[in-house]
Amino acid sequence: MAPLAGRWRERWSNLRQHPVFWAALTLYGVIVLGITYTDAPTSDWLLSLNKYLKVGAIGVWLPILMTEPRVRKLALWGFALAMTFVLGSTWANVWWVLPWSETQHTGWGVSHHVFGDYITQNVMMSFFVLLLLIAGQQTYGWRRWLCWSLVLPSIVSITHLSQGRTGLVLVATALLVFAVSMPRRKVAFIAVALAPLTLGLALATSSLMRDRVVQAIGEARQADTDPYSSIGHRLYNQRTTLAMIADAPLIGHGTGAYHTRICEYLDRAEDCHIFHWHPHNQYLFFGVNHGLVGVIAYLGLLAALCVTVWRSESTTWKSLLLGLTALLAVNSLFNSPLWSARESHFFTLMTALLSAQAWVSRRANAAHETI
Repeated sequence: MAPLAGRWRERWSNLRQHPVFWAALTLYGVIVLGITYTDAPTSDWLLSLNKYLKVGAIGVWLPILMTEPRVRKLALWGFALAMTFVLGSTWANVWWVLPWSETQHTGWGVSHHVFGDYITQNVMMSFFVLLLLIAGQQTYGWRRWLCWSLVLPSIVSITHLSQGRTGLVLVATALLVFAVSMPRRKVAFIAVALAPLTLGLALATSSLMRDRVVQAIGEARQADTDPYSSIGHRLYNQRTTLAMIADAPLIGHGTGAYHTRICEYLDRAEDCHIFHWHPHNQYLFFGVNHGLVGVIAYLGLLAALCVTVWRSESTTWKSLLLGLTALLAVNSLFNSPLWSARESHFFTLMTALLSAQAWVSRRANAAHETI
């Protein structure tokens, strides 16, 4: 009911100064304009408009969230409670097959995830680790101990209870953001220095992680002969999408064009059904469909998030929004997070929430704000 509550002048005054609003609107505008020159079937460009609609919706959510502090707090802690449930279910799945678990086997040394797929879960769990670390610094008593006690199980759920390699990179990204954003620089330097030791300890204690790293190395070496493996698929996507981008470098081939046109660049036309959905790289995806204009528009959204981080006076919201931005930027190298349904829901909604909170935390006393 918030959109019907009025206060439009106040909402617009706040919104028009927000860089994320204009960046999200620009990116979705590029996608909409892409339908004017695409030769993709109607079903394909309509699918793209629908998939990326959540990017445009950031501009709808922002003015509501910027004037509703109670909604912001409830939304963030609602996410925390949901991830706590996912974490508990993931660990319980080691011993029991839960009715709501996606993994129907138990035991150590195998992958466990509760919803969707392990990549989506690890994306959210990596951000949850950052949220717990920051909340643990701010709270006191039993709340502080609760936050700190959940950090290690959350990390282990990624490193030891999931086969996702993307999750390893993302949780490392979250930990790095926390280390460099800590107020005490000496502690930050120590944390960064301990990162290789932490990685070595994880490798030494997780057979699942070791196997996946060894598998990744093998897949990368055989990418030229086996483009169907996880790593091989991504490397093959890079080659074919770059060739496609080279034929329309400025504005791309149009909204939704990737799904059919990429088949012309494959070595085997019969593999079209394998490679036509998305290229597992958000930058290349925008480059194929919208050229340099699309890539710049996406980088503009990431830059707007960084500007919002810079302008905020709250260490808390700076760290959280910086972490989310880093996770989105890094994840975009391996996946298409604004295209994939579950990941796009998380990133767009959390972008609106944290951008709103960080933007209203520009006043002088914002440094003392807590979660």
